[in-house]
Parts: sequence; structure tokens; C-alpha cells
Amino acid sequence: MATSTTSAEDPSRSLPVLFGTQFYIGVMLITLGPVLDSILKDLGLTLAQGGLLSLAFYAGRVTGMLLLNFALARVPLKTVMVACAWGMALGSAAAGLLSFNLGSLMAALYVSGVAGVIPNAVSGVWVAAHVEKGLERAMLLIAAFFALGVVVAPLAIGGLLQAGATWRMIFVGEAALSVVVAVVLTLLPFADVRGRQNLGLGHLRGLASSRGLLLTVMLAAIFLYVATEGMLGVWLPKHQVEVFGAGPAVAALSVTLFWSGITLGRYLAVPLTRTHSPARLLAGFAGMEAVFIAATALVPSLLWSQVFAFLAGLGASACWPLVACYTPRFPGWYSGVVYSLMMLAGTGAYSTFSYVVGPAAEALGMSTALALAAVPAAAVVFLALVLERAGRVPSPSPALSTGKERSVP
Repeated sequence: MATSTTSAEDPSRSLPVLFGTQFYIGVMLITLGPVLDSILKDLGLTLAQGGLLSLAFYAGRVTGMLLLNFALARVPLKTVMVACAWGMALGSAAAGLLSFNLGSLMAALYVSGVAGVIPNAVSGVWVAAHVEKGLERAMLLIAAFFALGVVVAPLAIGGLLQAGATWRMIFVGEAALSVVVAVVLTLLPFADVRGRQNLGLGHLRGLASSRGLLLTVMLAAIFLYVATEGMLGVWLPKHQVEVFGAGPAVAALSVTLFWSGITLGRYLAVPLTRTHSPARLLAGFAGMEAVFIAATALVPSLLWSQVFAFLAGLGASACWPLVACYTPRFPGWYSGVVYSLMMLAGTGAYSTFSYVVGPAAEALGMSTALALAAVPAAAVVFLALVLERAGRVPSPSPALSTGKERSVP
């Protein structure tokens, strides 16, 4: 893939940093699901209160996205990522060592959410600004490394829990990992994205007026897709425990299988982008996801539930990077802004829908509550058809790419 030279640092040297960072963030952001059952039992919390834990974590992610977009443009991206690694260390240590009730654990998870989402968003902002050719491949590879971390972490966490480790030990171990990552990131070179600005109402109006339909459809599709990812990522292990009586390792395996499907699917989708439009691929992948989410939740067999979880992951795999393929339709540094807004929409969906499953499970049963994740996945199919038309609109008006802001050359 070709990159533009927009920094004193060689951008090509930054790609390994992004890959490693995304793997690390994948490990950190999936932890709550595999340890949730242990937390609820240890602290005597209900399913609805488990939803509050998820809400706190993902509310932190919403806050982090707001900070990145509205307050941190003048801070070099490398400094931001190092600070976030230290923030993850603080949040994880507080969760493992200082959390003894619902409120204190929610506060610790909130801090982890703020720090964890920003490096995740930086990857897309960086790729949108630096990569000139093969953007689809770059987005899919970035997403695949994130998914790889999510695949590995539940296996490790489930095995540790099965061997007698506590959820507190898991969080303390992740705090130590974050310290190592912070030190390593400090020592590695990383190309910044020049021309970044804190968002203002004028920027948002410019985006909305130039390609408002495309932006709206992209954000709606991301919101609904990430809703399904959040519902399964947090609650799928608890579903396996409640419905099938699975142990910690087997329950965590369900998340690994789901994200294994996502990882494999992202690699398989790379060649498809050369012959099919991203919107049409999105419709097919999202439709597959909706069918197999319902099957995962409702099938009366643990084995088949695990198989369908993998197939649901295959369906979910390419949804995010396929929507992200449309970010270059916006000029200059606005492409990174659009990616950041996608992250903001996604974190909003995570915080909302991952919470809803808890109360829904108490009212309707765990299987029915999890099956509801098929609804937003099916809605993405319809939005993909609209995205196909919106993506054909001519390039945005010159007003968006001129003015006082500096575009990335």
C-alpha cells in the first residue's frame, strides 16, 4: 500500500505500531465479557447491574471519542497513545485492586473505556490520512489485528479462570501489560497526522451540507452493526453459562469463536473488494450475521450454538471496514474526522445496547435477549442498499475542502 509523506517520520514505519496497538486494544476491550459471570457472582450483582457495568465501560468510550475529536487535535498522536496506555493501566489496576462494589467497579471501567477507545480510533484516522492506495486492504488489516487480540484474550482469560485465577487477577495482569505497552510506545517512532483540528460546529455543518446523506447512512450503519457486536461481545459468555451451564473456559470460547469468524472473514473479504462494491458486500455480510445471531441464541445445543457463533462472526467480519471504505469520499483531513465520528457512533451503540441486554434478559430470558441482536444486524442490510446510492453522489462541494483548515497533502 502506498502512503503519503505527511510527517517528518516515515509513515511506513508506523504500520507495525498500529498493528501491535490494535492487537493490544482488542485484548483489553474484550475482557469484560469473559469475566462478567465471575464479577456478578463475587459481588452479588444481578443481570441488570451487569448491564450497568457495561454501560459505564462504554460510556467511557463515548467520552474518549469526544475528547479525541473536540479537545486533543493539538496533541501529537504518539503522545495521545502513550497517555492512553497509562490510562488503561490505571483503570485496570483500580478494577482489580480497589473495586469492592458496583459503583467503584463502574468508575474503574469508565476510566478504562476512556483510555481504551482512543488508540482504537487513532488507527482509522491515521490510515485515512496516510494511505493513498489499497485503503480497503489497509482498513481490513487494521481491523483484523484488533480482532486477533479479541480472539486470543477470551481463550487466555477462560483458561486462567478455569485454573483458579480470579477476575481481579485478570485486571491486575492487564494493568501490568499496559505499563509494558506504554513504555514500548514511548520508544517507537510514529508519524503524526498533520492538519488535525478540534472539531467545531462549522466543520460538522460542512460535512452535513456536502455529503449529508452519505455521512448519515455511514453513521447509522456503524451504530447498528456495533450494537450487535457489543451485545454478543459482552453477553455471549453469560448466555452459555445461563442456558447451557458451561464452565468459564467453554463460555469464553464462544467469544473466541465469534471473533475468530470476524478475523477470518476480514482476511477473506480483502480480495472481494476488488470485484464487488463495498455496499453490496456489506448487505451480504450483515444478512448472514443476522441469521446466525438468531441461531446462536435460540438453538437448544451448546455445540451448535458455538458453531453458529463462529458463523455469526463471519457475517460480522467485514461490516466495519466496508463502511470505512467510504471515508475517502470526504476531502483532506475530513476523512479522518468521518472515521472518528464512526467511532463515536459505535461507542454510543456499545454503551446503549450492551446495557439493554441485562434488563431484557431478566424480563424475557437470556436467549431471547441475545436473539434481539439480530434486529440491528438485519437493519444494516437495508442501510447498505441506501449506502450504494449515496456513495455514487459526485464529490463534495469545494466549500468543504477550502477555508482556514489545512488539508493533508
